[in-house]
Amino acid sequence: MEDIPRSLSSSILQSSLPERHPLSVDSELWLMAEQRTGEILCAIEPVLASEQKRREVIDDIQILLQGCFGIEVYPLGSVPLKTYLPDGDIDLTAFTFKNMEEDLARDVCYILKAAEQDPQFQVKNVQYIQAKVKIVKFSIKNISVDISFNQIGGICALCFLEQVDQLAGGDHLLKRSIILIKAWCLYESRILGAYHGLISTYTLVIMIVHIINLFHSSLPGPLAVLWRFLDYYSTFDWDNYCVSINGPVAISSLPVIAGSLKNTGNCLLLSQEFWQNFRECFSVQIKAPKNTGLQFPVKHLNIMDPLKEGNNLGHSVSRANFHRIRRAFSHGAQCLREILMLPAESMGAGLEKFFVNTLDRNGRGERPDVPVPVPAFGTGRSEVSDLCGDYSSYSTALLCGQWYLNHPPAVPLQPSTSSLVSQFQQKGSTGVPFELTRCRQHTSSTRSKDVFVPGRPPYHLYTWPPCYLYPQPLCHLYTWPPSAAPSGFDRMGRPRVTDSVSPQTKIVDNVD
Repeated sequence: MEDIPRSLSSSILQSSLPERHPLSVDSELWLMAEQRTGEILCAIEPVLASEQKRREVIDDIQILLQGCFGIEVYPLGSVPLKTYLPDGDIDLTAFTFKNMEEDLARDVCYILKAAEQDPQFQVKNVQYIQAKVKIVKFSIKNISVDISFNQIGGICALCFLEQVDQLAGGDHLLKRSIILIKAWCLYESRILGAYHGLISTYTLVIMIVHIINLFHSSLPGPLAVLWRFLDYYSTFDWDNYCVSINGPVAISSLPVIAGSLKNTGNCLLLSQEFWQNFRECFSVQIKAPKNTGLQFPVKHLNIMDPLKEGNNLGHSVSRANFHRIRRAFSHGAQCLREILMLPAESMGAGLEKFFVNTLDRNGRGERPDVPVPVPAFGTGRSEVSDLCGDYSSYSTALLCGQWYLNHPPAVPLQPSTSSLVSQFQQKGSTGVPFELTRCRQHTSSTRSKDVFVPGRPPYHLYTWPPCYLYPQPLCHLYTWPPSAAPSGFDRMGRPRVTDSVSPQTKIVDNVD
């Protein structure tokens, strides 16, 4: 296979050329291809039944952890963005004070291991991943779940992607393109998975945003985005350039990264005004680096994080996997080009062959995230989910996470070897402690469009003042005491959010 050209072709940043881009085919033929792609999407996109099951899983986890610890837990990633695949996992983040992540992660792991003994929770395979980002992994009701801690950056990314999707329009062009391209990368080319030295899901999403930002005026649907994606990245000069959200950046110009998010042209989707407004609203996460000596770590696959300019999203990709990924892009572009040049009567079958593994895995009338049979590919459609995200809940999560990171605990924190955890460990395999069941039975919650309000659990491991000093556990170690709640927060220490929440909620406190 030929190597990638040593310099970027000027056509990469221009409109399609007939001899290279099948986007120039007859509009009616292209519409037929997009319609067939829509049928393929129906087999893998979120449906109401899958969304309901995931919501039940998230509710169970929130009730359990709020009941035991009094902490706030929020979804992030593909589930709230509604870009998950049928076998996709659920990503959650739990907020606590700085430097308490490891203690809380261990205690959460203990609680979940105790819940493994109770069939009503259906918890299995609990693991604690002691990496730079602490993660508790497990499965519940046959859906994999990852719980991280204090990942406010993930919530900020969720807000960013929701805004881009709204700006791109096209009946959620960005989200449907993410689902389609993610399926191709995972099922057809097997190049997705940071744990295996491949592309992470967030990296892939930013690569797709880059394509839509550059070529939005010539993308009629997800198939067009897929074609542009494969054609662009199969010819990208990875040796000399880094991918940024607004176009290629010469590696030789690094580490001069400040201001790289600026829109240098007039035809990009994400205007300078967009970036200015976004910076003002989310200045905690995307403020300019204070250390002028900060360097962008050059790897084999260099992709700049638009929300954290010194972060190389391709850092997980090994050299061998870099070549594997590049070959996959080249092969995919060649195959899809040939399919899109077929006559109308053959194009549909060609697209099905292009997604043969996707349809074989998800088009047979079963979904791992739906407990009942679904229509097989080509026989009908399930009731699809509304792809609109809940922006107000993202704002609530951001305010909550910001508050935790900016306020120290009211008193010095005690070691996490609490009596309840010790009790759980002592119980061993004899059964779930009574207190854990009581947490589930007596913890209630109210979730509206604008704010999540947990009920009052019987007691918490992480409470301050201690529950035995108060007739009712009104406040948590991880929230402000009710008598000293700061402006903008209620007596339970939660961000005060009303129906008038604006997507432009400004976050300006310093979390360093």
